Amino acid sequence: MDLEETTRKYALKNAVEYGGECNPGAVIGKLINETGEEPEKVQQTAGQICGEVNQMSLEDQKEALEEYEFDEKKQKHDPVPDLDVEEDEEVVVRFAPNPNGPPHIGHARGMVINGELRDKYDGKLILRFDDTDPRKKRPLKTAEHNAYEMYLEDYKWLGYKPDEIRYSSENFDTYIEYAEKLIEEHKAYVCFCSQEEGSSYRSEGEPCPHRDTSPEENMDNWKKMKKGGVSEGEATLKIKTDIDHKNPAIRDFVGFRIIDNPEHPVTGNDYRVWPMLDFQGAIEDHEMGTTHIVRGKDLRASTKRQKYIYDYFDWEYPDVRYWGDVQISGFNAPVSGSSLKEMIKEGELDGWDDPRAPTLRALRKRGFRPGAIQSFFIDMGVSESNVEASIKTLESENTDIIDEKADRYFFVKNPVRVKIRGLPDNIETDLLLHPDYPDRGIRDIDVETENGEIELLVEEDDLQDGFVRLKGLYNISMDEDNRSAEFIEGDHKKAMEEDADIIHWLPEDSPEGTIYMPDGSKIRGRVEDTVIDSGEVIQFERFGFVRSDDGQNRKFYFAHN
Repeated sequence: MDLEETTRKYALKNAVEYGGECNPGAVIGKLINETGEEPEKVQQTAGQICGEVNQMSLEDQKEALEEYEFDEKKQKHDPVPDLDVEEDEEVVVRFAPNPNGPPHIGHARGMVINGELRDKYDGKLILRFDDTDPRKKRPLKTAEHNAYEMYLEDYKWLGYKPDEIRYSSENFDTYIEYAEKLIEEHKAYVCFCSQEEGSSYRSEGEPCPHRDTSPEENMDNWKKMKKGGVSEGEATLKIKTDIDHKNPAIRDFVGFRIIDNPEHPVTGNDYRVWPMLDFQGAIEDHEMGTTHIVRGKDLRASTKRQKYIYDYFDWEYPDVRYWGDVQISGFNAPVSGSSLKEMIKEGELDGWDDPRAPTLRALRKRGFRPGAIQSFFIDMGVSESNVEASIKTLESENTDIIDEKADRYFFVKNPVRVKIRGLPDNIETDLLLHPDYPDRGIRDIDVETENGEIELLVEEDDLQDGFVRLKGLYNISMDEDNRSAEFIEGDHKKAMEEDADIIHWLPEDSPEGTIYMPDGSKIRGRVEDTVIDSGEVIQFERFGFVRSDDGQNRKFYFAHN
């Protein structure tokens, strides 16, 4: 199929899956990987075709979708393009977060792709903590919250166990050693310009007045930076590049700055000169033997700056692949570690696993499975085009995993009592734990009548006049105003013939339960008393998937519809 026809195929599929509305961002990744067309052309075509599909009724969309076949094997693709790997070369990849909070959904892309690369090439995966910014991105390591440990826990939960753990803050002596080599070779110098002055020189393509200071004088100034003879903010160590480079951001960049009393959770106040991320990352990648890097296209300048350091030491720079930005909509809190930390501090979130947060531990608490997150990002692939995705796509991936495992139960919100009269004796419930797997067993809800009458709980919104089917129980004729009903002979087939609503119900003595929603609200109601397992994902019929956080106390976290 050509691009337009392939786009129509996936646009129809996406629209049918989500109630008739196609999201162009959800199909772009598939199209780029399957067609190989330029991202700009794909984006334009996806927008046009999705617009046309959205003008169709859901019924017409379903009918049109039947014309296409989906070969599941054909749809599978590698999470990244094949790497350039020499014979007998060990692939070494790394995921290098700043541990100022636990990983969120934005971090998961790097975690998944690098984990997949390691597995694909039977290589080595390194989890490296780039924890050398105690001011703007201070590492989180307290008695209550340790982001270092949370990253490791979440990475393993996601399905990838790192082969090595590194802490950049433990390697200061190595960074300093390489910095002093550059000073001796006249490749680095101590600059006393203010930030504004330095920026002006770079913008104009003019050399800083300190650029040609002798290595001996630079070394003396460097020692003052380390020992305290120069004040914080008064001097930086800059790495020489090309002062005429067309990009001012590449010209003579800062390698080290002074931080007094950093009180770092790992190194304390042992060091006064602190490496900038580009310098530290370059040295770390060399020391670790990193062979391949996958990073955002916004870090192209970092690659160019780091290559100067590699060239000065005659090192071979790793192979780099870039990807575009990903915007994932649908969360009730920002996908930003610093913003989440502030919200927790201000009491706007109850913690890092608050169901409103886009952190991995919040998603896990709600009942998302690692495989859903893996599939979400593997399907997205690695492309330099920017991608707009929705949590709805992640929910769909999760449904594919949990649907067959999630037993079904009743939850009645806003319960009201309805008295049912005229009941025969010995009525048994017919409620399967899972409709598709009858061998899994039934739910035994105790329903006792007295003198042919019983009071049951139904949802207030289900009150109505006329024929109603109580699911798995019996048919009734309901009187909404009097909140009463009469028994009607017949099974579920009669209800289908009458086109009756099928509603859920519970005995009046059913226990109370609470569902914590992703928007921060709580929904209280009555819960089927057969729900006791803690930690399991179940489905409350006509409500959605939830994770039973505390079955005994009937505490649940909503996953999704």
